[in-house]
Amino acid sequence: MRTSVYGAFGSVVLMFLAWAQFTGWSPWGVDEIKNVPKSVRDNPGSYRSSYGWGRTYSGGK
Repeated sequence: MRTSVYGAFGSVVLMFLAWAQFTGWSPWGVDEIKNVPKSVRDNPGSYRSSYGWGRTYSGGK
């Protein structure tokens, strides 16, 4: 009995999420920003970390 209720509830939730994804509906408003740079190179003022977890090539011999 309990598993069928959970299954039905899960099915309703999945159908709702599929409908929302298909129609593009969102419960929150979406703010769209115009003229956003397409890459980091187009935006020289953005933060680019040269330090990370991995090793980086520093050149030299």
